[in-house]
Amino acid sequence: MSQPHDDLDVPDRDVTGHDLPATPTTGHAAIDEALERLSRIDDLDLSLHPEEFDAVHGVLRESLANAGRDGVAPESA
Repeated sequence: MSQPHDDLDVPDRDVTGHDLPATPTTGHAAIDEALERLSRIDDLDLSLHPEEFDAVHGVLRESLANAGRDGVAPESA
């Protein structure tokens, strides 16, 4: 009998510890901090992930709501 996900190409070894790409920067301090928090999510206990995601989501929503009014020009400008 085959396993339910035999067709998936998933490594059967621990892939943690590999170098990950650097956290991108946007030039907007609040968003950069939010991205940095997300890059460290694996360092937190799993039970704290929802709280951290909610906090980051709040920062991103507030930043989007204030876009153009906060005096920070996007990098592409």
